[in-house]
Amino acid sequence: MWKIHRYYLREVTVSTILTFSVLFGIVMIGFVSRGIDRSQGGNLFDAMLITFYFTADAFPHLLSMSLLFASALTFARASQEREITAIRGAGISPRVPMVAVLLVGLFFSLVGSYTQHYVIPWAHFNKYRVVADLARNLFLNTDMSGDKIVFGNFVMSWESKDAGGHFRNVIVKRGKGRGLRSSGANIAEIGEVFEANEAWLEHEPGSVELTLKLRDLRDAVGMRVERMDFIVNIREITEQGRLKDGDKDVRSDQLLGEVERGVHHNPSGARFTIHRRACFALIPFLFAPLGFCIGVFTRDRGRVTALLLSMIPLLLFYVSDVLSPQIARLTQWPVVAWFPAFMITVLGAPFCWRLLRL
Repeated sequence: MWKIHRYYLREVTVSTILTFSVLFGIVMIGFVSRGIDRSQGGNLFDAMLITFYFTADAFPHLLSMSLLFASALTFARASQEREITAIRGAGISPRVPMVAVLLVGLFFSLVGSYTQHYVIPWAHFNKYRVVADLARNLFLNTDMSGDKIVFGNFVMSWESKDAGGHFRNVIVKRGKGRGLRSSGANIAEIGEVFEANEAWLEHEPGSVELTLKLRDLRDAVGMRVERMDFIVNIREITEQGRLKDGDKDVRSDQLLGEVERGVHHNPSGARFTIHRRACFALIPFLFAPLGFCIGVFTRDRGRVTALLLSMIPLLLFYVSDVLSPQIARLTQWPVVAWFPAFMITVLGAPFCWRLLRL
């Protein structure tokens, strides 16, 4: 028995690693352009870090997919070459070779559990911080793209810059934009375009805000304004379109602690998030026997058919995953997060039971 376990364990493991590597590479390539775009002004390491953080969100999905595809292809080959038939003929149950893929599925579920509860929230929290820190360092330590600064709809150009970092003979075109507010003079007193004799940037360590100070302003008709400051929120500018920090950015133990202390604003939603992470971690273990049975089932139909049939449990899982938050909001039952695992078990168990009894 151990020889059979070892034989298929090695093949399933190698096939799963190769499949995961290919899928991970495809997803990472898809995020390369975003990483390069968001790391403008930085170096290659910044682009790689941003790309990695965005790709990390897909890690649990790739674990499940790679195991399902690899197990289906492995046992489709074994069944096509009559290895499973020979095992049955020797009086050995097909559940014996299935143990190998179950072991890989169990290992993937354990890895997925740790990444879901700890690694993915950390990556989700940090992936936008790289952009904000990069932009702040760029603004503070460079010449601002030559002779121009652009903050959303706000544009400032200058004639010269002294050794102290002060800009001279500045022309400003202001506009309304996210992450930008003014203080000092009444914004209605000057027009959209004005001049300033001097401007400079100030920043407090650890702050996400930059203060652009302008002195001796003149509007288009020559009206003078003594001073005006613009406060720029780097995070709001660099993270446009991003949702506010939420449960996805918090580790499960911290999230549960907030719920138990009664300080979380949405306890039901927090519990749903924790249950959903646990459900995602379990999926590789549930996909393992399905991949085995799909491979054995497609004995005379080829490995392409096995790959196509593997899309059915994937489609079922993701449809259930989309529906579960809607059901949870209607029922206020956080355990509805297990709905995808329930559907896969209920619909997949009869198929596996029938095939293994043949």
